[in-house]
Amino acid sequence: MITKQDKKLLTEAGKEYLLDIAIDSQILKDKLTFKEHLQLCNMVMELTYEEVIALTITESIRDFEKKFGKFLKYSFAAIAGMKWIGLLKGPPIAMFILYVFRKATDTCNRECIKKFPFSIEKRICKLECKIRVAKRITADLRSEVNKCSQFERADKCEKSLRKEYIKWAKRLQDLLVRLNQEKTEVAAQKRKEAAKAAVQRAKAMRAHYQIPKKDFLKIISENQTLREKLPFRDHIYLYHSLLKEEEYKVNVPKINPEKERIARRALYLGLWIIPIPFFNDLVNYLIKKYSASCMTKCLSQKRYPKEVCYNKCSYLSAKYAVEILEKNLKDCHKAKKPEKCRKKTFSLLRDWKQREVERKIKFESSLRAAIQKARRLSIKK
Repeated sequence: MITKQDKKLLTEAGKEYLLDIAIDSQILKDKLTFKEHLQLCNMVMELTYEEVIALTITESIRDFEKKFGKFLKYSFAAIAGMKWIGLLKGPPIAMFILYVFRKATDTCNRECIKKFPFSIEKRICKLECKIRVAKRITADLRSEVNKCSQFERADKCEKSLRKEYIKWAKRLQDLLVRLNQEKTEVAAQKRKEAAKAAVQRAKAMRAHYQIPKKDFLKIISENQTLREKLPFRDHIYLYHSLLKEEEYKVNVPKINPEKERIARRALYLGLWIIPIPFFNDLVNYLIKKYSASCMTKCLSQKRYPKEVCYNKCSYLSAKYAVEILEKNLKDCHKAKKPEKCRKKTFSLLRDWKQREVERKIKFESSLRAAIQKARRLSIKK
C-alpha cells in the first residue's frame, strides 16, 4: 500500500517532472502565447495526486498503488530499460528519481526545521541534506549506466540515464555553490555582528571612563592588540563608527582615464581583483582565448578523433572558467563592494560549474565511444 506521505511526495515529484516538460517544450512555445504558456505552468502546479498519476503513469491509480512497492526495489537501470511485459508500466525515470530524492531529503529536512527554526543555519542544514542525497543519486546514475546492457532496451536505458546523470550532476554543482554562498554570508554576518558588538563595547567603555573622543580614537588606532586580533576591515569599521560623518567625510577620488586604461590591461593579465563592470568581459575573453588555442591543437593532432578533441577543449575551457571565478571569489574582500562582488561571482560560478560537469560527461562519453569503436575495428582486422 501507499502512504499519505508517499502520495504527497509523488505529487511534488510529478509536478516538477511535468513542469520541466511544459517549460522546455518547443512545441508549446510555438503554439501558445506567453500568457497561455504561463497559465499552463500554473495549472501544472495546481494538479492533484490523481491528476498527476493519470498524466504520468497513464494506468489506473489502483493498479499503480498496488504495485508501487515493487518499483522501489528496482534499480534506476531497470526502471529505464526494462520492457514491462505483464506488469504495470513503470513511472518515467525522471519522475522516479525526483521521488527518490524527495523521499530521502524529507526526513532530514524536517530535522533541520526542528534544530534550526527561522535561521540561515536551517537553510545550510537543508542544503547539506540535499547535497548528500544528490551525491548518492549522481553516483548511482553513473554506475547504473554500465548496467544497461543487461536489459532488452539497452540503448533507451543508456540514453535516459545519461541524460539524468548530466541533469543531476549539474544540480549537485548548483547545490554546492549555493551552500558555499550561504556559508560565506553566514561568515560575513558574524563578522558584522562581532564588529558592531565591539563598537558598542568601545562606546560603553569610553562613556564609563569619560575618555575624550580624540584620545579614545588614538588608543584604537595605536593599540597593537587590536591591530593583531582584528581583521583590518573590522578595525577600520570600529574606528570610523566612532567618528561623526560631518567631521570626517571622505571624498571618493575621480578616476583618471590613463590609470583606468592601465588598470583594465592589468585585469586581463590577472594581477588583481576584477571589478564588476569588467567581470563578464574578462571571463569571456579568457575562455575564448583558451578555447581557441586548444581547438587549434586539435587540428594538428592525430591521436584522437576531432570530435573527442573538441569536446575535451570545451570541457577544459569551462574548467578554466571555474578556476578563474573561484580565484576571484577568494579576492572579493579586496573589491570596493565585497558583497556585490561575491554575489556576482557566485551567480557566474553556479552557471559555469554546471557547464563544466555537462561538458566533462560529454567528453568522457565521446572518448568511451571512440575507444569502443577502435576496439571493434581492431578485432575485425
